[in-house]
Amino acid sequence: MITRLFFGPRRADLTTEACLAHWRGKHSAIGARLPGVRAYVQNHGVLANGRFLLPYPGFDIMPELDWDDLAAMDAAIDSPVHERDSVDDEANFIDVTRTGYAVTARHVLSDRQPKAGAVKLITLFRRAANTTLGALNEALLGPYARAVAAAGSLRHELLTTLPDREGRPAFAVQAVDMLWFDNSRDALAWNVSEAAAAAAWHLSGVTFGAERLIAVPQKIV
Repeated sequence: MITRLFFGPRRADLTTEACLAHWRGKHSAIGARLPGVRAYVQNHGVLANGRFLLPYPGFDIMPELDWDDLAAMDAAIDSPVHERDSVDDEANFIDVTRTGYAVTARHVLSDRQPKAGAVKLITLFRRAANTTLGALNEALLGPYARAVAAAGSLRHELLTTLPDREGRPAFAVQAVDMLWFDNSRDALAWNVSEAAAAAAWHLSGVTFGAERLIAVPQKIV
């Protein structure tokens, strides 16, 4: 199973609320029709006064779409549902000139089921220039994951990118961390906690820069 992540900023003339409303409405039905899609989750950022709770991460929408393998994903992306229906509708709510994506493998590090209404603290990591993707994954899945687990986290998922394919656009990020919390208050508290700082230390030298979003997941498929 692989997961394709997509990152899209809202159109300049739209508010985040309007962008998310269109995504949740008309566009969700299009994504659900993609051939072979095994799961489709929309991550809707939690808003306060029309803005995300954390600094703007560079995108307003971030879907997760699962397929059995790369061949199934490629077939879906090349299908009329995507090339015609989805691409045509994207222009109605996102800036299609500033999008990004990543194709990942999902690692479930703690599989406790979150309560209804739970939120995800999503952290996007970029590989530091002087390290390797293997070293990044080793740090994330090893000492970083153990430090997070020791702090008593809720459900923990880590998405690590597959190798880039020649001739394809480069991935926007190299890993995406997903920590689940009962509510936004707990997610914000973790983000500035001593435990989070201790876990982040293990990524020194292998990541450079991170964007974060507190989101409510909405399962479409």
